[in-house]
Amino acid sequence: MVIQRLAASHSPPEDFILCHSTNTMTENNLPPIDTLFQKPSSNGVHEEEKQGQAPAIHPDEADHQNMLKETASSSQTWKKYGFLQSKNHNANPIALELELHKLLEQFKKSVQTDEKEQDEMKSPVRARVVSLAIDIQKLSEQSGRIRKEKIPAQEKKWQDVKNEIGEIRRNPDHYKEKPGKLGLILMGLVLLLLTVYLWIFYTSASYSAFFRQFTADDINVANSIFDPRAIANAWEKGAPALVLVITMPFIFLGLGILMHKFLEEKHFTKWIKLSLVIAATFVFDYIIAYEIVKKIYDLQALNSLENLPPYNYKTAFSDINFWLIIFAGFVTYLIWGFLFEKFMTENRKLDHAGERIRVREIELLDIEKEISKLNKEAELLDKTIHEKERDKALAENELNAVFFRPREVEYVIYHYMSGWMQYIEGGLMATASQKEGLRLETRKTVMNFLDTQKPKYTHASA
Repeated sequence: MVIQRLAASHSPPEDFILCHSTNTMTENNLPPIDTLFQKPSSNGVHEEEKQGQAPAIHPDEADHQNMLKETASSSQTWKKYGFLQSKNHNANPIALELELHKLLEQFKKSVQTDEKEQDEMKSPVRARVVSLAIDIQKLSEQSGRIRKEKIPAQEKKWQDVKNEIGEIRRNPDHYKEKPGKLGLILMGLVLLLLTVYLWIFYTSASYSAFFRQFTADDINVANSIFDPRAIANAWEKGAPALVLVITMPFIFLGLGILMHKFLEEKHFTKWIKLSLVIAATFVFDYIIAYEIVKKIYDLQALNSLENLPPYNYKTAFSDINFWLIIFAGFVTYLIWGFLFEKFMTENRKLDHAGERIRVREIELLDIEKEISKLNKEAELLDKTIHEKERDKALAENELNAVFFRPREVEYVIYHYMSGWMQYIEGGLMATASQKEGLRLETRKTVMNFLDTQKPKYTHASA
C-alpha cells in the first residue's frame, strides 16, 4: 500500500513522499471520482437527503469535530457530511474548495496522533538516513586519506626529485661515470655502414623502378637492384631524375629517425605512430619492388617462347624476387631504425649528469600527473559527499512530516463528494442546464484540488 507523508498545517501541502505499508483500507475498490460528476439516474438520490431534514453542521461546531474523529470513517458518515455541507453552501464551487482544504487539514490531524503508525511508516526514511550517514563517513575518510596522506606523499616525492635535480646541476662532477665506449663505437660504425648500404640500395632501386630500361643482361635481380651507374644515368636523363634518385634514400632515413623520436615518447599513442611509419615504409618498398620485378617479368615474357600471363599484384606475392627486394631494403631499414634508437640512447649516457636530469624531469611529470589525478579523485568524492549530505538533510527533514496513505484521502473525498453531488442532483432547486454547469464547475474544483495533492509534503506544525 502506498503511503504519503503530509504536514499537519493549515496550508495546502507542498511536497509528497511515497513509501510502503502493509495496512489496507476497508474499501479498496472505489470507482473513479470522475464518475460522481456524470448525470445520475432517476433514483440516484436518497429519499432522506431529498427531504433536507438534516440540520446544517458548521465546521467549528462540536458535531463537526466529532464526525471527523469517528474511528471507522464510514462511507455514510462522510457522505452525509458532504450532503449537509453542500446544502449549507448551496453547492457553491468556491465554498467547496475551502471545505476540501478544511477536510484535508482535519484528516492530517487525525493521522498525526497515531504515533505507532507514524513510526512504522517513517522507518524506511530513518534507515535511509542511517545508510547515508555511513556512506558520508566512508567517503569522508577516503577523501581525508587522499588529501592528508596520498597527496602530501606525492608532493614530498616531487620535492625530493626537484632537490636531486638541483644537486646534479650544482655538482655535475659527482655524477660522472666512465661508460664503455667500445660498444658505442662499434654500434656507430655498423650504423654508418648500414647508412651507406641504404643510400646505395635506394638510389639504385629507385632508378631501376622509375627510369631504367631493362635489357636481356639485366634479368638478374642483383643487377637490376644495384646499378653502379644509377647516379650517372640519372644525370643523363635530366635534373628531375637526378634529384629524385639522390634524395630518395633520405626519405627512408627520415622515417627511421621518426621511429627514434616516437620511441622516446611516453604516451601509448607512440605505438600507433610507430606502426603507421613502418606501414608507410613497407608500402613504399612494395611499390619499388613491384616495379622492378614487373619490368624483369615483362622482359622475360618478351623473350620467352611461351605465352606467359600478365604480371599482377597477386603474382608479386608469390615471386621470390619480389620478397628478395623487400627484405634487402625494408628489413635493413628496420634494423637501421632500431639501431639508431639504441645508439642515440647510449650516446646520451655519455653525459651521465644530463641523462639523470632528463630521467628525473620525466619523473617530475609523472608525479605531477599523479597529483592531478588524486586532486580530481578527491574533488569527485567531495562532490559525492555534498550530494549525500543534501539527501540526508532532506531525509531528516522528511521525518518532521506526517505520513498517511493517499488511498485514505481518496476514500474520504470520494464519499464526501458523493454526498455533495447528491444534494446538487436531488436537493438543489435549479434547472437542468444550471445543474449541468454546476456539475462541470464542481468537477473542475475537485480535480484541481486533487492535483495539488500530488507527491508533496510540508513540515508538521509543533
